[in-house]
Amino acid sequence: MSLSITKQRSHVLAAGLALFSMFFGAGDLIWPLILGGASGDKNFFAMVGLIFTGVSLPLLGLIAMVLFEGNYRAFFERAGKVPGVILIFVIQAILGPLGSIPRLYTLSFATLKPYLPDGITLLSFSVLASAIVFLFTIKKRRIIDLLGLILTPILLLSLGAILLLGFINHPTPEVMSIAPTEAFVNGLNVGYNTLDLIASFMFAPFVLSHFMRKQEDLNPLSARKEIFAQMLKASLLAAGLLSAMYVGLTYVASYYTPLLAEGHLPEERLSGIAMHLLGTQGAFISCLSIAMACLTTAIPLTSICGEYIKQDLLKGKGGDVFPILLTLGISGAIANLGFTGIANMLSPILQILCPGLIVLSILNIIYKLYDRKLTRVPVFAAFGISTLGHFL
Repeated sequence: MSLSITKQRSHVLAAGLALFSMFFGAGDLIWPLILGGASGDKNFFAMVGLIFTGVSLPLLGLIAMVLFEGNYRAFFERAGKVPGVILIFVIQAILGPLGSIPRLYTLSFATLKPYLPDGITLLSFSVLASAIVFLFTIKKRRIIDLLGLILTPILLLSLGAILLLGFINHPTPEVMSIAPTEAFVNGLNVGYNTLDLIASFMFAPFVLSHFMRKQEDLNPLSARKEIFAQMLKASLLAAGLLSAMYVGLTYVASYYTPLLAEGHLPEERLSGIAMHLLGTQGAFISCLSIAMACLTTAIPLTSICGEYIKQDLLKGKGGDVFPILLTLGISGAIANLGFTGIANMLSPILQILCPGLIVLSILNIIYKLYDRKLTRVPVFAAFGISTLGHFL
C-alpha cells in the first residue's frame, strides 16, 4: 500500500470521525434516550423513524453541499437573494448562540454537577465552558485533526462501554400502548429535533476546507473529483456511526428508563442509566462521554458562527476574537433557560424550517447533477404548508 493511499485513508478517517463528533452533540444524546424511554417494546419502529430523519436527511444535506463545493451562500440563494440571506441568518442563530451551543452547556452541567465543587452554578459553569471552547476554537486549522483523532475516540470508547453493558442481561422493556405507526412518527419528529439536517449545511464546508488544503497540489478538476470522493466516504462513515449510536441509545433507554426515579430531567437520563449499570464511581464514564460529545460539537459550532459574524455581519471588521467572544457570551446567557426551555423555543421553528430545507436540498442536487433550473415555488410551498400546519 503506497504512502499516499495511507495518508488519504487517514484524512478520510479523521474527517469522518470529526463529522460524527460534530453532529453527535446534546440533541443526539438526549432525544434518542427520550424516544427509547417513551417507546418501550415499540422501540424498533421508533428507532427506524429516528434513523430516517436523523441520519438520511443530514446525509442529504452533506451531499448537496459537497456538490456546491461548500458554498452555502450560493446554495441558499437558489431560493432567492433575500430568502437566502434570511435562511442563513436563522440557521446560524439556531446552530450557534440561540440553540445548539447553550443546549450543550446545559447538558454538560446537568451531567457533571454531581462531580463539581459546591457553589458551581449553571452561569459560572457556562463561563468556564466558554473559556475552554474559546481556547480550542482559536486553533482553527487543527480542529478537524483534534476532533477526529483525539476527542472522538475518547467519546466512542466511553459511550461504547455504557451501551455494551446496557445490552448484557438487560431487563424486558415496558409494554407501551402506542401503535407501531405512532412510534415511527415519534421517531421521525425526534430526528428533526437533533438539528442534524440544519447542521449539515454548515459542517460540510467546514470539513471540505480540510480536504481542500490536502489537495492543493492537484489540478482543479482532479482536486474536485478527489475531494468529492473523500468527502462522500467521510460522510458515510459519520452516518454509520450515528446510526449505531441511535440504535444503542434508544434500546438502552427502552430497557432501563422504567428503573430510574420518576420525574428525572431528560438530560439526567444517561447518567442515571450509567449509575444503575456502573454504580456511583463508574457513572463518571457517562459524565465524561457527555462532556466529550458536547465539547466536540461546541468547538466547530463556535468557529463557524464566529466566522459568519465576522464575514457577513461585520463585513470583515472586528478581528477574529470578538465574533467568537460574542457567540460564546450569548450562548452562556441562553443556557440559563435549561434544556427543556431551549427545546421548547426551537421546536416550532424546526417544524416550519425543515420541510422547506429538505425540498431545497433535493432541488439543488437535481440542479447540480442534471442542470434542471427548477422553480422556487416548491420551496416556498413547503415553507407555507409547514407554517400553516403548525398554526392550524
